[in-house]
Amino acid sequence: MGENEEVARALEKLIGALDSRADASEASRRLMAGVTSPARVFEMAPEDIMRLSGISREASGAVAMVSELGRYAGVERKGAAPRLDSARARGDYFGALCRGRRVEYCYLACLDDKKRLIRCALMGKGAPESYALYVRAIAQTALRTGAKYAVLCHNHPGGTLKPSRQDIELTRRVQDALKLIGVTLLEHVIVTRSGAVGIMEEEDL
Repeated sequence: MGENEEVARALEKLIGALDSRADASEASRRLMAGVTSPARVFEMAPEDIMRLSGISREASGAVAMVSELGRYAGVERKGAAPRLDSARARGDYFGALCRGRRVEYCYLACLDDKKRLIRCALMGKGAPESYALYVRAIAQTALRTGAKYAVLCHNHPGGTLKPSRQDIELTRRVQDALKLIGVTLLEHVIVTRSGAVGIMEEEDL
């Protein structure tokens, strides 16, 4: 059985359990036809799932939650205090944290002197409207946690790993702001479905 068939069968069973009035087989077929890869079914917004499949609003919301549950499980497997001291470790951690996100999320990982995670804080959702306020919030979070190192991360739902001008400017400003409080910014990671890249390494910041 191929990957598409396995996902379709699992999706059909899930829909059947969630919405007894729906034609689970047809709903699953419609959802699978509307995406380029099976995993993207679970990355859809609930309203899109309902529109394409015809299942109830409640069932659509539950299907959309599969991605959220997978994200929690992926992060949980990294442990309570993973060491984020390499590009690979950072890519793995933030890749799990950002998996399936449909809009941009920005996180700050605050690390101890051994580069182990103290706290990962959500700093914003969507494109920041004021980079000045964004930088202050980041510095305040790092200061409150007693971080010695920090890693900034955001995802690009569109799929490009190339940093924008705003991404590079934010990196420089955060780097300078954290330096004033004795915190070293190790990297600003961009995450997409295809991988992760460090802005500081790419741009030699």
